Amino acid sequence: MLAKLVISSDYKMKKKHKKLPPLEHLLSLFDYDPSTGGLYKKGAEPSELNALGSWTAQGYKLLYVKGYHQFLLHRIVYFMFHRKDPGQYVIDHINGDPADNRIKNLRRCRQTTNAKNLRKKGKYVVDDEGVGRWVSDVVKAV
Repeated sequence: MLAKLVISSDYKMKKKHKKLPPLEHLLSLFDYDPSTGGLYKKGAEPSELNALGSWTAQGYKLLYVKGYHQFLLHRIVYFMFHRKDPGQYVIDHINGDPADNRIKNLRRCRQTTNAKNLRKKGKYVVDDEGVGRWVSDVVKAV
């Protein structure tokens, strides 16, 4: 009985977050444009073609920092702008678009808060009067 208690308490330990590279290192490698949300190599022209990161299946961008690991781009952006590592907090995209890394769209919050903000799956349609509704199945043209 005692062994089960020990195993279950080990299981519930919080997962450690992946520590971001030092801020000075990130600032020496990258430039961030808060109005577009793009991260660029230092000295590169800020354009969509020069934006760093590769896409995940969920629509987020990943960035490999040489000598470290691969990180979600929005975590690096938040760290570079606010000068504070988000740690075990998650970085939430306020408008729900994982590709929108503008600083005004990012906020640090707990996972439980982020889970409450999940959007429904399906298609969101706005009619001519500006009223929106969720369409759960495919709409067929008549």
